[in-house]
Amino acid sequence: MKCNKATIIVLFSILASGMAQAFNVDKMVIVADKKGNGVVTLKNDGESPIFVKSQVQEIKVDSNNNILRTEYERSNLSDWKISLTYSTLALKPGEEKDIGIRSLCRNTSCDETKDLMFMLPFTPSKYQVNDELKSGVDINYGFTPIYIIPTKYPKYDYEIYNQGDTLRINNKSNTMINVFVDMCSKINKVNCKQKFTAISGRDKTFDLPKILQGPSIDVNVSSYDKRYSTKEKLIKN
Repeated sequence: MKCNKATIIVLFSILASGMAQAFNVDKMVIVADKKGNGVVTLKNDGESPIFVKSQVQEIKVDSNNNILRTEYERSNLSDWKISLTYSTLALKPGEEKDIGIRSLCRNTSCDETKDLMFMLPFTPSKYQVNDELKSGVDINYGFTPIYIIPTKYPKYDYEIYNQGDTLRINNKSNTMINVFVDMCSKINKVNCKQKFTAISGRDKTFDLPKILQGPSIDVNVSSYDKRYSTKEKLIKN
């Protein structure tokens, strides 16, 4: 049942067709530094060169628990709150590159009373190397990490429910939280922990693996920087 502190999931990935394990990102949740900047690393694990297109979508959660996306385009350039160092890039087989994420809050109005949240879709495709790069037709799978610029004024308010085979996190705070489920014991020490990340404003239900299910489960709720941390025992309801 309960808890009083904040936020919902993160970990959105996009699937298409193509070569498995050919393209990767180093993390699916990226938290900005104190200046609002960050880095994500892209890697080509495949045997063919790829061409990667990157995008930025600012996201908000409405009163009906829907995620609203605003695509960053030239038409709304004056409203951009972050930018990427590359909009497109090429990766040779085995190559990895960093994409810098830069805050533009010095140039535009940014609300510091709650987390600023973004989705960063990275879409790869094959290309051929002749005299110039040529985008291919075959599409590989992509990833969409979440980028968070944390509020400077966190207020925690959430509810967490043990629903047997699911865990419901009702985020009512203004910032992201991590919820760690720990069912490890002297008998069971393998695959007995899992982290769920929740963004501000969402009410989200997660599937729980059987090994994490029980009439009561132990959870640790913490902020991204661990400045806030609390442990709870959730009774199945």
